[in-house]
Amino acid sequence: MLKLICGALAAWSLAVPLAAAAAYPDHPVTLVVPSVPGGAADVVGRLVAAELAKRWNVPVIVENRAGGASIIGTQAVARAKPDGHTLLLGPDASFTAVPYLLPDVPYQAKDFAPIATLATLQYVLVGAPGAPFKSLRELLDQARARPDAITYASGGPGSTHHLAMALFERAAGISLKHVPYKAAPQGFVGVMGDQVDLMFIVASTAVPQIKAGKVQGLANAGAAPIAGAPELPMVKDTVKDFTFYSWFGLFAPARTPAPVLAELQNSVAAVLQSPEVRDKMQAQGMIVGDQDGLGLSERIARDVQVLAPVIADIKTATSKQQ
Repeated sequence: MLKLICGALAAWSLAVPLAAAAAYPDHPVTLVVPSVPGGAADVVGRLVAAELAKRWNVPVIVENRAGGASIIGTQAVARAKPDGHTLLLGPDASFTAVPYLLPDVPYQAKDFAPIATLATLQYVLVGAPGAPFKSLRELLDQARARPDAITYASGGPGSTHHLAMALFERAAGISLKHVPYKAAPQGFVGVMGDQVDLMFIVASTAVPQIKAGKVQGLANAGAAPIAGAPELPMVKDTVKDFTFYSWFGLFAPARTPAPVLAELQNSVAAVLQSPEVRDKMQAQGMIVGDQDGLGLSERIARDVQVLAPVIADIKTATSKQQ
């Protein structure tokens, strides 16, 4: 299945006209970010857009189109003219989970040409300040004693935060209650306000609020220390083999001309090698992307396989609630 998905994605990314394209870009480029301003996707989008604008000497406009588990913004790019002037900053869940989890999603992977991985994100498991548990071990003990009593926030069904917690539940052998919000920042506010018990949230958002005492830092979801919070214990040391990262990729509509895709890949690679960009991403707790379009296609295929059992669990649980 992995080879089939990979081959299909690679084919879609290359199935474009090979005729020479006009000078690209020759007018402003729109980068659609399918989430609210201020979140991690928005930060990455604006950083990359600013650097591309300098390189191309044309405006690169970030357009936030949030809603519908990122479907609204993603669909808009799928339907855009395939000339490279409308691009998508795609969160991983838009390609690895949402099409498999939600009914009637109005786009497919074949509607896009992958360009590059922009950033890989580290995550922290945070608890509400008034939550009855004060450590990962206490959380696990209480969750096993009281199934479905502890609540967690996400940015909506099928969002990265939802998937992270579903993987955690499966690995730890616990059952928690999902409280979906319209967007991750709203869910995080819910945790800070003691309306929800916990959440997996990107490290760049979590660490300042942990230091300010507004949330509990329970554990690092990754396999390496997080800059700014190296003292956080790792989930994998308590829950065997559990690690979680997410990523942001850059996509163009399918059928974008090959010369345009080549320019996009070359320009993005140069931007990501910039010391200024690397420093800013690392300061946000992000790992700078190093995959081209083919590498991103392969990553999507691997993630689809990893998430398949969790998505099946989520769909089963949802059907029981209906």
